[in-house]
Amino acid sequence: MKTYNLDLRHAPSKRRLNALPDNRLAPLKQRLAGDAAAIAWAQAELLEFARRRRGENFRYLEAALTELLPFGEDLDGKDYRRLGRWVSNPDGLVWRDAAGGAPDGA
Repeated sequence: MKTYNLDLRHAPSKRRLNALPDNRLAPLKQRLAGDAAAIAWAQAELLEFARRRRGENFRYLEAALTELLPFGEDLDGKDYRRLGRWVSNPDGLVWRDAAGGAPDGA
């Protein structure tokens, strides 16, 4: 089992994502069997968030997914590993892999 962290943010557009105050929800944490399960969990959380929220400040939604590494382990001096992020905008829902690719089935 691995521990994953999910950060949900919202804004009127990608350009305004970092400029909008108070647009980050409290992070969610979940223990799951692996990356595929974590990516599916992140997608489900983003879709549920999108279903419940409407309005101008919710046109661009982002769910950034990281794996929290066990104590004592690090990756390039960090205690986490970025997997990628789900992005929801008027054009649809897209997975953006941290390494540049897309996972199977996403």
